[in-house]
Amino acid sequence: MFINVALNIPSNKLFTYEVPPGLEKEVDLGKRVFVPFGNRKRTGFIVGTIPSCDLKKIKRIAEILDDEPLFSQNDLYFYQWIADYFMYPLGKALAELIPSGSEKKDSLWITPMAPETEIPLPLPSAQEKLLAFLRQYPQGIAQNSITKLSSLKNIAQTVRKLHLAGFLTIEKKQNKQLSPHSQTMVTLDESKTAETKLPDKLTDKQKKLIDFIQTKGLISLNDLIEESGISGAVVKKMQDKGIIKFTASEKMRTASFDSAIRQNKNTIILNNRQNKAMEEISCHLEKNIFTPILLHGVTGSGKTEIYLKTIEKVLNSGASAIYLVPEIALTPQLISRVAGRFDERKIAVLHSGIAESVRYDQWRQIKRGLINLVVGTRSAVFAPLPNLKLIVVDEEHDASYKQDERLCYNARDLAVVKAKMASALVITGSATPGVRTYFNARTKKYHLLELQQRVEEKPMPVVEIIDMKAQQEKSGKVPILSEALIAAIEKTLGKKEQVLLFLNKRGFDTFLVCADCGYNFRCPNCAVSLKNHVAEGVVKCHYCDYTIKSLPLCPSCRGSRILSYGVGTQKLEKEIANIFSHARIQRMDSDTTSRKGTQEKILRALEMREIDILIGTQMITKGHDFPLITLVGVISADTSLNMPDFRASERTFQLITQVAGRGGRGNTPGEVIIQTFNPDHYALKHAQNHDYKAFYEEEIEFRKALQYPPFGRIINLRLSSVKKDALIEEARLLGKSAKKLSALRGNIAEIIGPAESPLAKIRGRYRFQMLIKGKDINALHQIARELISKHRNSHVRVTADVDPENFM
Repeated sequence: MFINVALNIPSNKLFTYEVPPGLEKEVDLGKRVFVPFGNRKRTGFIVGTIPSCDLKKIKRIAEILDDEPLFSQNDLYFYQWIADYFMYPLGKALAELIPSGSEKKDSLWITPMAPETEIPLPLPSAQEKLLAFLRQYPQGIAQNSITKLSSLKNIAQTVRKLHLAGFLTIEKKQNKQLSPHSQTMVTLDESKTAETKLPDKLTDKQKKLIDFIQTKGLISLNDLIEESGISGAVVKKMQDKGIIKFTASEKMRTASFDSAIRQNKNTIILNNRQNKAMEEISCHLEKNIFTPILLHGVTGSGKTEIYLKTIEKVLNSGASAIYLVPEIALTPQLISRVAGRFDERKIAVLHSGIAESVRYDQWRQIKRGLINLVVGTRSAVFAPLPNLKLIVVDEEHDASYKQDERLCYNARDLAVVKAKMASALVITGSATPGVRTYFNARTKKYHLLELQQRVEEKPMPVVEIIDMKAQQEKSGKVPILSEALIAAIEKTLGKKEQVLLFLNKRGFDTFLVCADCGYNFRCPNCAVSLKNHVAEGVVKCHYCDYTIKSLPLCPSCRGSRILSYGVGTQKLEKEIANIFSHARIQRMDSDTTSRKGTQEKILRALEMREIDILIGTQMITKGHDFPLITLVGVISADTSLNMPDFRASERTFQLITQVAGRGGRGNTPGEVIIQTFNPDHYALKHAQNHDYKAFYEEEIEFRKALQYPPFGRIINLRLSSVKKDALIEEARLLGKSAKKLSALRGNIAEIIGPAESPLAKIRGRYRFQMLIKGKDINALHQIARELISKHRNSHVRVTADVDPENFM
């Protein structure tokens, strides 16, 4: 028997291996195998079996790592489509999509000789430097880690020479793998527990143990000791007597459904508009064919209840469903609602905040058919659910559905592809749908359902736009808060209601500069300014996390006049505290929610009215439902408007509308104040009027004129290198090749660039990008593949982002 294996390497090639006779019965598509590759062994996925092979020299697999497959043939078709469309090697895609832990690898383990070992001097400089480095790791270190942690060159060659000289040892080691978690189960031996066969001399504790197990039945050893209060020594004594038996059993690691956010257990009765939408959805469900639906409903119109009712209908029919949300921030409230409605034992939660071991166990439960509902962020779309009949994509417009590194997929689009492959229903829902999604609904590719009013006829919040150009202080500076917003906050606090302030920049200041010499505090690894974090006493880079202590003096001229410009959430928090010293203020951004559980605690405190003013970044704009928030302030609408992206207006409209939608969800009407330097911009005007259709009509004409999506397609080729000169030259050659390839195909694609990326350097790598734009995505794929193949070299990395969302 021979198998085809996809390895986690940057190549689309599959590798064929022979299966030893003893392992043939264990071979199955979707299992991981440990195989020789070069002079080491690596982990791969079985993606096919073949009866014969013409290769003369063929290696044998070393080990099969799984007892059961991690995906089926139908799942593999989906994963292959993803790898092909997003131009990413299948083996690397599988390693990224499937929670199977770190790859099992053979690694070379380098251990230096004891410090007292006599070393003849002088040694060559390279050897001396390597030995000095290794002495920091007396227990040894993996050879590939030396490369990552040091700036040494020719490490493999130097290691070999020192090994031959006897100054260090080399051995092969394997990293620890994720595997099923075993637990000891306890049961009574019935052949020895009949009253006539029990020993006469049993202690009271031993008798109590027998009674306890008879009541409980099969129970884990840990639970037995904890619940019965009987010591492990007594249990062991009873095992020695043969009265109880130990057996090994797999213990499933699960995600917690406990939430600090209170769930509403009241039965929700749908209104007429919701009922009408449900009737249409039910009609499509009964057809059992692929059906894409856009549920366009204003904020607070009851979309979530429609999702849950539809899921309930699907689960009751014996089928399964996936419920996607854009960010982990939305899962506590959602999980609280879902767990209150459905059987927790049949629900899996998948997102990056869950331990890999838990995701691994849940994944296998899903594959076995023991889970029928998966709730999670973008990666949940890959779950191998059998009999899938529904995928819900909540807040479908959100950019968080797009992954920007490595495999650059968009979970919203993949949900549609997966539903089509499974002949399932897919519901994408939003108050502010993506322009491309709404275009699909207008052109009848999707069914359009609309909810144009809030539940219980609650009014939409009143939106006021403040022109910050007219707010200048006597000093000439523009204040952080307008007079109108300060007055509105004071009024809201006076009524014992809550305030939400949105600013999409964390940190204290936007940038720091020396007033004497003009020195700009910039990250040495990235082409961006360092952000001041006053609370921690540091300045840091928001891209690579480079951090240094705040400096009282300029590093360049030693001057003390260091000025700060711009405003971040920390600075806004301080400003609010100065003005409203009596208010209870909380900030919610990635700095304050980095520790597990802190985000949920903040939301719980908001719900319990322990917070008067919540300040936050984009994470506060989505999905949260707190009825006591009656005032929403947008501190700077210009942050997103000024992004170098053709979607800047769309993103701004969505952000403003979504954050405005957090207000007035209770019995008191909401008020929204937007501060901006562009009060006449159409995105803000239409957001003020809650008029998505008017915004769409204006935006779609701009897209059509420039052939941007949905009228054209884009592939962004990203180039990066640690050597700027090599990058500039390769970018020039790439652009030349691209224009030539397009011309040969009748100018089927427009080539934009190559040009330096807006963020020209990140984590020590210089960056360029080039857009390939056209109507035929297959032609764009062909051009991109040829260019990547031709311009791949050791100095410049070229990667593709198909249907890009981020041009930074």
